[in-house]
Amino acid sequence: MIYLSDFHDLQGQSTMSLCNTFNLAFSDYIVPVNLTPSVMEEKFQGENTSLEWSIGAFNGAELGAFILHGADDKFAPTVLYNGGTGVTPAYRGQHLVQKMYEAYIPRYQDAGVRRIVLEVLTSNLPAIKAYKNSGFEKNRVLECFKGDVRAGLPAAPVMLREQRQPNWLLYGTFMDMEPSWCNLLSSASREKTTTVWEALQDEQVIGFIAVNVLTRRVRSIAVDPRYRRSGVGNALLKHTAEALPGTLTVINIDDRYQGTCRFLEQAGLNNYITQYEMVASI
Repeated sequence: MIYLSDFHDLQGQSTMSLCNTFNLAFSDYIVPVNLTPSVMEEKFQGENTSLEWSIGAFNGAELGAFILHGADDKFAPTVLYNGGTGVTPAYRGQHLVQKMYEAYIPRYQDAGVRRIVLEVLTSNLPAIKAYKNSGFEKNRVLECFKGDVRAGLPAAPVMLREQRQPNWLLYGTFMDMEPSWCNLLSSASREKTTTVWEALQDEQVIGFIAVNVLTRRVRSIAVDPRYRRSGVGNALLKHTAEALPGTLTVINIDDRYQGTCRFLEQAGLNNYITQYEMVASI
Protein backbone atom coordinates (compact mmCIF):
# COMPACT_ATOMS: atom_id res chain seq x y z
CA MET A 1 0.00 0.00 0.00
CA ILE A 2 1.19 3.49 -0.85
CA TYR A 3 0.72 5.84 2.09
CA LEU A 4 -0.28 9.39 1.27
CA SER A 5 1.26 12.33 3.11
CA ASP A 6 1.29 14.97 0.35
CA PHE A 7 -1.60 17.24 1.32
CA HIS A 8 -2.37 20.46 -0.50
CA ASP A 9 -5.33 22.40 -1.81
CA LEU A 10 -7.20 21.56 -5.00
CA GLN A 11 -6.42 24.66 -7.03
CA GLY A 12 -5.59 23.71 -10.59
CA GLN A 13 -7.65 20.51 -10.55
CA SER A 14 -10.11 20.31 -13.45
CA THR A 15 -13.80 19.66 -12.92
CA MET A 16 -13.52 16.50 -15.02
CA SER A 17 -10.67 15.15 -12.89
CA LEU A 18 -12.46 16.00 -9.64
CA CYS A 19 -15.68 14.46 -10.94
CA ASN A 20 -13.92 11.22 -11.87
CA THR A 21 -12.21 10.99 -8.47
CA PHE A 22 -15.46 11.86 -6.68
CA ASN A 23 -17.37 9.12 -8.50
CA LEU A 24 -14.61 6.58 -7.84
CA ALA A 25 -14.56 7.43 -4.13
CA PHE A 26 -18.35 7.05 -3.93
CA SER A 27 -18.62 4.04 -6.25
CA ASP A 28 -19.57 1.72 -3.36
CA TYR A 29 -21.37 4.32 -1.22
CA ILE A 30 -24.56 3.52 0.68
CA VAL A 31 -26.51 5.88 -1.60
CA PRO A 32 -25.52 5.59 -5.30
CA VAL A 33 -23.62 8.65 -6.53
CA ASN A 34 -22.58 9.30 -10.12
CA LEU A 35 -22.09 12.98 -10.90
CA THR A 36 -21.57 14.45 -14.34
CA PRO A 37 -19.19 17.40 -14.75
CA SER A 38 -22.14 19.74 -15.32
CA VAL A 39 -23.87 18.58 -12.11
CA MET A 40 -20.60 18.94 -10.21
CA GLU A 41 -20.15 22.48 -11.55
CA GLU A 42 -23.67 23.28 -10.37
CA LYS A 43 -22.92 21.73 -6.98
CA PHE A 44 -19.80 23.86 -6.69
CA GLN A 45 -21.73 26.98 -7.68
CA GLY A 46 -24.54 26.43 -5.19
CA GLU A 47 -22.33 25.41 -2.28
CA ASN A 48 -19.80 28.17 -3.04
CA THR A 49 -17.07 25.53 -3.24
CA SER A 50 -13.59 26.96 -3.16
CA LEU A 51 -10.73 24.77 -4.38
CA GLU A 52 -8.37 27.08 -2.49
CA TRP A 53 -10.05 26.11 0.79
CA SER A 54 -10.46 22.44 -0.13
CA ILE A 55 -7.94 19.69 0.65
CA GLY A 56 -6.45 16.88 -1.41
CA ALA A 57 -4.17 13.94 -0.59
CA PHE A 58 -1.92 13.12 -3.52
CA ASN A 59 0.31 10.35 -4.84
CA GLY A 60 2.32 12.39 -7.31
CA ALA A 61 -0.29 13.88 -9.64
CA GLU A 62 -2.92 11.33 -8.61
CA LEU A 63 -5.63 12.57 -6.24
CA GLY A 64 -6.34 9.80 -3.74
CA ALA A 65 -8.57 11.60 -1.24
CA PHE A 66 -10.29 14.95 -0.95
CA ILE A 67 -12.37 17.26 1.22
CA LEU A 68 -14.43 19.77 -0.78
CA HIS A 69 -15.13 22.96 1.15
CA GLY A 70 -17.61 25.69 0.44
CA ALA A 71 -16.94 29.04 2.07
CA ASP A 72 -19.20 31.76 3.43
CA ASP A 73 -16.65 34.17 1.96
CA LYS A 74 -14.08 32.92 -0.52
CA PHE A 75 -11.51 35.53 0.47
CA ALA A 76 -11.89 35.66 4.27
CA PRO A 77 -14.20 32.85 5.40
CA THR A 78 -15.32 32.31 8.97
CA VAL A 79 -17.37 29.18 8.11
CA LEU A 80 -16.49 26.30 5.81
CA TYR A 81 -18.92 23.67 4.57
CA ASN A 82 -17.67 20.16 3.87
CA GLY A 83 -19.69 19.35 0.75
CA GLY A 84 -17.97 16.04 0.06
CA THR A 85 -15.26 13.88 1.60
CA GLY A 86 -13.98 10.89 -0.31
CA VAL A 87 -11.14 8.39 -0.36
CA THR A 88 -10.60 6.23 -3.43
CA PRO A 89 -10.48 2.45 -2.78
CA ALA A 90 -6.71 2.14 -3.28
CA TYR A 91 -5.93 4.53 -0.42
CA ARG A 92 -8.44 3.56 2.25
CA GLY A 93 -7.44 2.51 5.75
CA GLN A 94 -4.94 5.34 6.24
CA HIS A 95 -7.12 7.67 8.37
CA LEU A 96 -6.75 10.27 5.63
CA VAL A 97 -9.76 12.35 6.64
CA GLN A 98 -8.35 12.85 10.13
CA LYS A 99 -4.84 13.47 8.77
CA MET A 100 -6.03 16.07 6.26
CA TYR A 101 -7.94 17.96 8.94
CA GLU A 102 -5.02 17.71 11.37
CA ALA A 103 -2.82 19.31 8.71
CA TYR A 104 -5.26 22.03 7.68
CA ILE A 105 -7.25 23.09 10.75
CA PRO A 106 -4.34 25.13 12.16
CA ARG A 107 -4.12 26.94 8.81
CA TYR A 108 -7.85 27.59 8.84
CA GLN A 109 -7.65 28.93 12.40
CA ASP A 110 -4.84 31.30 11.42
CA ALA A 111 -6.95 32.50 8.47
CA GLY A 112 -9.95 33.31 10.68
CA VAL A 113 -12.14 30.25 10.09
CA ARG A 114 -14.16 29.48 13.21
CA ARG A 115 -16.54 26.66 12.19
CA ILE A 116 -16.68 23.76 9.78
CA VAL A 117 -20.07 22.19 9.02
CA LEU A 118 -20.94 18.92 7.30
CA GLU A 119 -23.63 16.26 6.89
CA VAL A 120 -23.08 12.51 7.22
CA LEU A 121 -25.43 9.55 6.96
CA THR A 122 -26.40 8.28 10.42
CA SER A 123 -25.59 4.75 9.21
CA ASN A 124 -22.06 5.68 8.08
CA LEU A 125 -20.35 4.79 11.36
CA PRO A 126 -16.73 4.85 10.06
CA ALA A 127 -17.21 8.39 8.71
CA ILE A 128 -18.88 9.57 11.93
CA LYS A 129 -15.94 8.18 13.91
CA ALA A 130 -13.44 9.90 11.60
CA TYR A 131 -15.24 13.22 11.96
CA LYS A 132 -15.49 12.90 15.75
CA ASN A 133 -11.74 12.22 15.85
CA SER A 134 -11.30 15.43 13.85
CA GLY A 135 -13.25 17.50 16.37
CA PHE A 136 -16.79 17.41 14.97
CA GLU A 137 -19.88 17.04 17.15
CA LYS A 138 -23.47 16.20 16.21
CA ASN A 139 -25.59 19.33 15.92
CA ARG A 140 -28.98 18.14 14.63
CA VAL A 141 -30.75 15.33 12.77
CA LEU A 142 -31.77 15.90 9.15
CA GLU A 143 -34.35 13.83 7.27
CA CYS A 144 -34.28 13.34 3.49
CA PHE A 145 -37.28 12.54 1.30
CA LYS A 146 -37.74 11.14 -2.18
CA GLY A 147 -40.66 10.05 -4.33
CA ASP A 148 -43.37 10.92 -6.82
CA VAL A 149 -46.00 13.44 -5.83
CA ARG A 150 -49.18 11.40 -5.48
CA ALA A 151 -51.93 11.73 -8.03
CA GLY A 152 -54.98 13.61 -6.85
CA LEU A 153 -53.12 15.61 -4.23
CA PRO A 154 -55.62 18.24 -3.01
CA ALA A 155 -54.30 21.70 -3.79
CA ALA A 156 -55.42 25.28 -3.21
CA PRO A 157 -56.75 27.15 -6.27
CA VAL A 158 -53.91 29.65 -6.35
CA MET A 159 -52.16 31.25 -9.29
CA LEU A 160 -48.70 29.84 -9.97
CA ARG A 161 -45.99 31.57 -11.97
CA GLU A 162 -42.32 31.14 -12.71
CA GLN A 163 -40.29 33.96 -11.25
CA ARG A 164 -37.11 34.87 -13.12
CA GLN A 165 -36.19 37.58 -10.61
CA PRO A 166 -36.76 35.85 -7.26
CA ASN A 167 -37.36 37.99 -4.20
CA TRP A 168 -35.17 35.98 -1.83
CA LEU A 169 -35.61 38.47 1.01
CA LEU A 170 -39.39 38.01 0.87
CA TYR A 171 -39.11 34.23 0.69
CA GLY A 172 -36.91 34.24 3.78
CA THR A 173 -39.79 35.72 5.80
CA PHE A 174 -41.88 32.60 5.01
CA MET A 175 -39.35 30.21 6.54
CA ASP A 176 -39.22 28.87 10.10
CA MET A 177 -36.47 26.25 9.85
CA GLU A 178 -32.81 27.15 9.52
CA PRO A 179 -31.80 25.52 6.21
CA SER A 180 -28.73 23.36 5.85
CA TRP A 181 -25.89 24.87 3.81
CA CYS A 182 -26.94 23.49 0.41
CA ASN A 183 -30.54 24.64 0.96
CA LEU A 184 -29.73 28.21 1.98
CA LEU A 185 -31.50 30.75 -0.20
CA SER A 186 -28.09 32.18 -1.03
CA SER A 187 -27.09 28.75 -2.36
CA ALA A 188 -30.25 28.46 -4.47
CA SER A 189 -29.68 31.97 -5.82
CA ARG A 190 -26.23 30.96 -7.11
CA GLU A 191 -27.42 27.87 -8.97
CA LYS A 192 -27.96 28.60 -12.65
CA THR A 193 -30.31 25.65 -13.07
CA THR A 194 -32.59 26.42 -10.14
CA THR A 195 -36.09 27.55 -11.04
CA VAL A 196 -38.49 29.36 -8.73
CA TRP A 197 -42.28 29.18 -8.86
CA GLU A 198 -44.43 31.45 -6.76
CA ALA A 199 -47.96 30.96 -5.46
CA LEU A 200 -50.13 34.07 -5.56
CA GLN A 201 -53.48 35.04 -4.12
CA ASP A 202 -55.01 38.39 -5.06
CA GLU A 203 -51.69 39.20 -6.78
CA GLN A 204 -49.83 38.73 -3.48
CA VAL A 205 -46.98 36.20 -3.21
CA ILE A 206 -47.93 33.75 -0.46
CA GLY A 207 -45.49 30.89 -1.11
CA PHE A 208 -42.63 29.68 -3.26
CA ILE A 209 -40.67 26.62 -4.30
CA ALA A 210 -37.08 26.58 -5.60
CA VAL A 211 -36.05 23.48 -7.54
CA ASN A 212 -32.85 22.46 -9.29
CA VAL A 213 -34.17 21.34 -12.66
CA LEU A 214 -31.08 19.21 -13.42
CA THR A 215 -31.47 17.00 -10.36
CA ARG A 216 -35.18 17.64 -9.55
CA ARG A 217 -34.08 18.44 -6.02
CA VAL A 218 -36.28 20.87 -4.10
CA ARG A 219 -33.95 23.40 -2.54
CA SER A 220 -36.64 25.18 -0.57
CA ILE A 221 -40.41 25.35 -0.23
CA ALA A 222 -42.26 27.65 2.15
CA VAL A 223 -45.65 29.31 2.59
CA ASP A 224 -46.52 32.55 4.33
CA PRO A 225 -47.62 31.49 7.86
CA ARG A 226 -50.99 33.19 7.33
CA TYR A 227 -51.83 30.85 4.43
CA ARG A 228 -50.59 27.51 5.70
CA ARG A 229 -52.67 24.31 5.93
CA SER A 230 -54.83 25.43 3.03
CA GLY A 231 -53.19 23.45 0.22
CA VAL A 232 -50.75 26.12 -1.02
CA GLY A 233 -47.72 23.88 -0.41
CA ASN A 234 -49.50 21.03 -2.18
CA ALA A 235 -50.18 23.31 -5.16
CA LEU A 236 -46.48 24.18 -5.39
CA LEU A 237 -45.40 20.52 -5.20
CA LYS A 238 -48.06 19.42 -7.68
CA HIS A 239 -47.05 22.11 -10.18
CA THR A 240 -43.39 21.15 -9.81
CA ALA A 241 -44.17 17.48 -10.43
CA GLU A 242 -46.11 18.36 -13.58
CA ALA A 243 -43.37 20.67 -14.87
CA LEU A 244 -40.54 18.25 -14.01
CA PRO A 245 -41.88 14.69 -14.39
CA GLY A 246 -40.04 12.10 -12.32
CA THR A 247 -38.87 11.57 -8.78
CA LEU A 248 -38.41 14.65 -6.60
CA THR A 249 -36.03 14.80 -3.65
CA VAL A 250 -36.10 17.10 -0.65
CA ILE A 251 -33.09 16.79 1.63
CA ASN A 252 -32.06 17.94 5.09
CA ILE A 253 -35.32 18.67 6.85
CA ASP A 254 -34.60 19.29 10.54
CA ASP A 255 -36.39 16.43 12.32
CA ARG A 256 -37.68 18.85 14.96
CA TYR A 257 -40.03 20.18 12.25
CA GLN A 258 -42.34 17.18 12.14
CA GLY A 259 -45.09 19.20 10.45
CA THR A 260 -42.87 19.61 7.40
CA CYS A 261 -41.96 15.92 7.44
CA ARG A 262 -45.65 14.93 7.57
CA PHE A 263 -46.46 17.38 4.75
CA LEU A 264 -43.89 15.72 2.48
CA GLU A 265 -45.01 12.21 3.40
CA GLN A 266 -48.67 13.03 2.77
CA ALA A 267 -47.66 14.40 -0.64
CA GLY A 268 -46.17 11.00 -1.54
CA LEU A 269 -42.50 11.38 -0.66
CA ASN A 270 -40.77 8.83 1.57
CA ASN A 271 -38.09 9.38 4.20
CA TYR A 272 -35.26 7.42 2.55
CA ILE A 273 -32.17 8.49 4.52
CA THR A 274 -31.31 10.34 7.72
CA GLN A 275 -28.22 12.46 8.29
CA TYR A 276 -26.44 14.15 11.14
CA GLU A 277 -25.35 17.72 10.73
CA MET A 278 -21.99 17.91 12.49
CA VAL A 279 -20.05 21.02 13.45
CA ALA A 280 -16.43 21.59 14.45
CA SER A 281 -15.71 24.79 16.34
CA ILE A 282 -12.05 25.55 15.72
